[in-house]
Amino acid sequence: MIDIHSHILPGLDDGAQTWEEALQMARLAVADGIRIMVASPHLYQNRVVDNETLNDKETILDTVKQFKQKLREEEIDLEILPGCDTPLCFELIRLMDNGQLLTINDGNRYLLLELPDTSFPPATEQVCFRLQSKGVTPIITHPERNFIIQEMPAKIERLLDLGCLVQITGSSLLGVFGRGVAKFTRLLVKKGYVHLVASDAHNTRSRPPVLSPAVEALSALVGPEQARAMVTVIPEKIVKGEPCF
Repeated sequence: MIDIHSHILPGLDDGAQTWEEALQMARLAVADGIRIMVASPHLYQNRVVDNETLNDKETILDTVKQFKQKLREEEIDLEILPGCDTPLCFELIRLMDNGQLLTINDGNRYLLLELPDTSFPPATEQVCFRLQSKGVTPIITHPERNFIIQEMPAKIERLLDLGCLVQITGSSLLGVFGRGVAKFTRLLVKKGYVHLVASDAHNTRSRPPVLSPAVEALSALVGPEQARAMVTVIPEKIVKGEPCF
């Protein structure tokens, strides 16, 4: 399996805090059947737009390089690719133009785009359109946890019309974020709005890097073949920078 969204790089955000924790997360991922993981720390360490806490492209690539070395030393068979969990803001366009923003696997083709949990900014469609005009497809991360989308799921339709992809968090299906989120996540899946499932892992305990339970739950909703594609075929095309559909 391929996990395209995780906070496994240590010390860059609210994910793993030490190398040992990151390595333990890697062991859990491998045990679950994950063979490739995109390490995607928040663009801003504290999730607040502040250039003093910016995880720019160079910072993330350097940390991924260190992590790969440690994985080799520990003989952990997990491939780590670079990425970034980018908040929806106009600043990201400037950062991209300046070469500071990291797309998935540095391929300039797909970008993890995080909406605020409690709002749906008026500029959402404009930012998505701007990214598409630069050849970058936004992947909307965990929209099932956005309060406005929960009230008005049709907003997702417009983003899909703009060419965006949608990624849910696996644990959302399993009730980790509450019954309401689980029910709404199932609704999005049944409507065909979801292309990918990822772990959005932050640690080894409450938000570990595992996908198999979510794939099992997805299988009951869309069938085993489509559920499996959400963690294999589709993310493989994304990390390779290829068209998904």
